[in-house]
Amino acid sequence: MTLVAGLRAASYGIPFQPVAGVHGSELAGVNNWQTLRDPYGSGKDVYVIPAVQPDIAVIHAAEVDTDGNARIYGSPFWDHPLTRAAKRVLVTAEKLVPTDRLREQPELTLVPGFMVEAVAITPRGAWPGSMHPYYDIDYAAVEYYMQDAEGVLENHLAAAPEAVAVG
Repeated sequence: MTLVAGLRAASYGIPFQPVAGVHGSELAGVNNWQTLRDPYGSGKDVYVIPAVQPDIAVIHAAEVDTDGNARIYGSPFWDHPLTRAAKRVLVTAEKLVPTDRLREQPELTLVPGFMVEAVAITPRGAWPGSMHPYYDIDYAAVEYYMQDAEGVLENHLAAAPEAVAVG
């Protein structure tokens, strides 16, 4: 939640965002996060996370049209604040769809095209993660990648959809 709080602060154009759940953690000291006294009188201190503004955000969407309007089905937990906080937004997507399809339900469009600088169609681009409704997490690939053994990274990259498509 602290990273999302920092992204939200940047997307709102404010220097910090209050966040709960940090008390008792060493993260506050490691990151030099500050507290503010609740201005509404509870007497409690609240941690405030500084704004995080990435230069570039790259997200993977389920669908995108030629104007860059991007749609993600399922949880856009990170993607929404990330795309609002970043200076530039690049979108990869499973499918290129007609703009008329997105106009049928505009409320499902997560990132409007005017915010998107470039688009690339990359089927299975979230692998080994999931992209609802196209595919689920490839748990076997994730478990293999997590092994501490010689050649794991090379084998993982060789099994990636883009490598398989080229090879």
